Amino acid sequence: MKNLQQLMLDHSPNMMLLVEPGDLRIVVANRVVEQTLGYSEEQLLSMSITDIESSLQDVFYWEDVRNGQYLDIDAQQGEYHCADASLLTVTKFVRVIHHEGAPLLLVQARDIGHERQVEDALEQTLSQLQATLESTGNGILVIDWHGKIASMNRLFSKMWEIPEDLLLSRDDAAILEFLAGHVEEADLCRTRLQEVVDRNEAEDLFRLKDGRVFECRSRPQYLGERIIGRVFGYTDITERKLAEEALRESRDRLEARVLERTVDLQRANQTLQTEKARQEDLIKKLGEAQSQLLQSEKMASIGVLAAGVAHEINNPVGFVNSNLGTLQRYAQDMLRLLDAYEQLEPTLAPADQQDIARLKKEIDAAYLREDLGNLLAESLDGLERVKRIVQDMKEFSHVDGGGRQHASLETGLDSTLNVVWNELKYKAEVIKQYGAIPSIECFPSQLNQVFMNLLINAAHAIAERGRITLRTGHDAHNVWVEVEDTGKGIQAEHLGRIFEPFFTTKQVGKGTGLGLSLSYGIVQKHGGRIEVRSELNIGTVFKVVLPLHPVFDGADLPAM
Repeated sequence: MKNLQQLMLDHSPNMMLLVEPGDLRIVVANRVVEQTLGYSEEQLLSMSITDIESSLQDVFYWEDVRNGQYLDIDAQQGEYHCADASLLTVTKFVRVIHHEGAPLLLVQARDIGHERQVEDALEQTLSQLQATLESTGNGILVIDWHGKIASMNRLFSKMWEIPEDLLLSRDDAAILEFLAGHVEEADLCRTRLQEVVDRNEAEDLFRLKDGRVFECRSRPQYLGERIIGRVFGYTDITERKLAEEALRESRDRLEARVLERTVDLQRANQTLQTEKARQEDLIKKLGEAQSQLLQSEKMASIGVLAAGVAHEINNPVGFVNSNLGTLQRYAQDMLRLLDAYEQLEPTLAPADQQDIARLKKEIDAAYLREDLGNLLAESLDGLERVKRIVQDMKEFSHVDGGGRQHASLETGLDSTLNVVWNELKYKAEVIKQYGAIPSIECFPSQLNQVFMNLLINAAHAIAERGRITLRTGHDAHNVWVEVEDTGKGIQAEHLGRIFEPFFTTKQVGKGTGLGLSLSYGIVQKHGGRIEVRSELNIGTVFKVVLPLHPVFDGADLPAM
């Protein structure tokens, strides 16, 4: 039976080797060395340390040891030869110890190959985020929850004309005070810059003392469910404000001139008022189109980000899944080998049989044999769940193309449900009642946006905890998707206006009033319709009806 010292070594998370400095022979190796490098205990005890460590600096070090120069080593990177002829990147520590008056060298090593891969992926992600910040057309400022400046892009410092020496000083308080001191609304600016943990989004207008006007949109930055800071985006709208003021002055002068006209010009004045009303209607429609375009661009950005994240996750998931599969086969082979050894137990000497029995009891060999397969199976199942989530993100963002194609609405509904699950899981139980509807020709990513809007609205309609039911069905001419919630319902006087742009019953800052309007337009361009029925304090049902064989105007729909 192994002694306590050997058991302690075997349960260390690091590889541990004890080396005799005279001939550099390995005299003790823990089980982690065998598992990591692939050598058996007999092989290791017949090897010298230079059979494993072969980099140039290691050769020089062990030559010095052979000559009697013993030095400790802290966190030195090197490479170890494995039994399969591969190289393993490690960080190692060496300590000189004494046993019975003789020096020995204790080598501790840790595999850092996976850590380097993670660091490379993190560095690439940070580089992409920095490039995104620098390429945006807005001045971006990020403040962490301590009130410190976490990041800013060059456009931000340029538009605020922050002095170079102030930037180099890294005095965050002085920089923020510099911003507040250059606007007319200094108190409001300071308040906004200090409310970094506020959960609400904010939109403010700041007039600089040099005559410029900045529009500021800010929102909290989340890490999971916790707020870790706030992101501020500044846009210079000086020219737009000047144009608005010029237009306002021009309109005022025109109205004054109209009021000065006589009764003889009333008919002409009426014509002018009619034309003015038509122009205002056109301006309103233009504003609606612009807002819809902005919403579309946001959704496109979300799709690109989701596709990028899915791609980045796919890489590590792929090799981890492959490694776990290989590890499962290795474990099965090792258990087969163990079974073969157990069959030979009766041929051993009684003393050896007792030692083996005690060791089995100490390590609970039966439980290890049973639990090893379960652990590997659970890990592989977890990876499959990750792969399904990544696939749902790709399907939702539709990275393989945004053109018209045959697609399953139930598949799109499932992928969208996974994407917005974080919005739903704390509010509602989701029940699926699918009718195995046939695929239809459509623009899947646009219909996914419709499903996303309906699911999020259903979650927002539920005050505390409720139920959301998803149903699908079809007949000879149409397919349909229903989203039913047990929320507060919609008042009868509002049912006729819910598809109007900018109409919303949500609190200020909770919605733009564009979600149902955009959804209505997408469904209408597919040749379908949206039906709604609702009862106060009972719930609401939205039903999207689409033709089995839609007729599109032109080759493709415009992006929504």
